[in-house]
Amino acid sequence: MKIRTHFVKAIELALVFGSFGGITNAQDLSEQELPTLSTPTHAALYPEVMCVGCIVPIWDHGYLLHVEIDRDPAVVTMYDKNGKKVLEARMEPPDAAKISIGSAEATRTGGIVAIGGGIMRDGSSQRFIVKSDATGRVMKSARIGDFYPRQVCEVADGTVWVLGYAANDHVATEADNHVLRHYSFEKGLLGSFVSLDSISKLRDASLHVASSRKSFLSCGKDRVAVLFWSAAQYIEVDTASEKLTRWTVAVSSGFGGRASGFAVTEEGRSFVGLGNCCDQDKKRTTGLYELKTNSGSSIAALVPVEGTVTKYDPNEIAPDGTFFYLWGADGNELVVQREGDGRGLSWAKVSAASVTTD
Repeated sequence: MKIRTHFVKAIELALVFGSFGGITNAQDLSEQELPTLSTPTHAALYPEVMCVGCIVPIWDHGYLLHVEIDRDPAVVTMYDKNGKKVLEARMEPPDAAKISIGSAEATRTGGIVAIGGGIMRDGSSQRFIVKSDATGRVMKSARIGDFYPRQVCEVADGTVWVLGYAANDHVATEADNHVLRHYSFEKGLLGSFVSLDSISKLRDASLHVASSRKSFLSCGKDRVAVLFWSAAQYIEVDTASEKLTRWTVAVSSGFGGRASGFAVTEEGRSFVGLGNCCDQDKKRTTGLYELKTNSGSSIAALVPVEGTVTKYDPNEIAPDGTFFYLWGADGNELVVQREGDGRGLSWAKVSAASVTTD
């Protein structure tokens, strides 16, 4: 039998898989090869929207989207994978007077779906979802009442899923306490999932949804994935059956609530970018991890992607190629930012972990 990895790697994997089924001893771990990130297959610069002090853009379905809060809070711009600006849309409902967009994603037809809130022409304060076509023309909108949306994504049938929360004084029913909602522009609310108190029973539980980089939402071809990183919970909803599956993420105490991104590839692999500053040696640690689930276990394991976990002095320039952020997925490739990318992004693919035997 060939042993391709060192004993140290076996120990690292033992810590990762300590409560995850399928790998049970050091000999098995020594035969386990970690997934690896390829060299970049593509790169693009986005100097207009990726800069110090700029509003952080969002990557989705082959496009980089930028909410132009500092210029016009109702406008969203969209750039393709070559860095070219392809769309600028004013994402406001037809009955809006003064609104602000909070977040936006790309539709599967090259348009934009956005969430926001503001004042309508009738003087009421409303929160809403709005959708444009590929030319930027607003086609559909829907009011969502007292639900405060934070993230949105579209699924194949044109309906949308929204992650958010209701203000405490508007939680009148059990459904009002749910943070994941499924909407149709034509029919309104289709379903609600995941109660806030199942994430945390603390009074500030809504921070797990509202705060940046503490929660992530992704719509795939057959499932909706939600990562509550600060609460160490991973949830998937099958879009056909609406069956919900939940896992507890085996998180190292060294990373706390610091996540730098989340992505689900077209083939269904989930990844998390992590970063932490600073350890007892005053070093910053960054890395890319695959989130591995098993239908027979309630634990989701974090498997390090080989070569991406790096420690360095935060007061110095990181080594060239150091992984910083996970922006999202483009098909089966990940869109990442590494030292040397500057105001740009890189595309790379993660190989599958494998077991080597004679």
